[in-house]
Amino acid sequence: MEITRVEQRAYIKIDVLRERNAMECHSELVEALGNNALPYRTVARWIEKFQQGRVSTSDEQRTGRPVTVRTGSASAVIEQLMNYIKDL
Repeated sequence: MEITRVEQRAYIKIDVLRERNAMECHSELVEALGNNALPYRTVARWIEKFQQGRVSTSDEQRTGRPVTVRTGSASAVIEQLMNYIKDL
């Protein structure tokens, strides 16, 4: 069974409510998930966020490259460019 990052964050959030520190929380995640557990530094960062009042366990929107790319239109443009270059 795979546990997602968001599910691990929910566990971290509960551990914050139980007043566990990063080391205790990370040790429990490693015990349950082994190599699939979040790294210690990530656990510590999320504990800090929840202690500062963060509520959501989901990723926030970020600027920059979109999550999805329209590969159909991008492929068509690239193909047209390649044909144009080839005809030069």
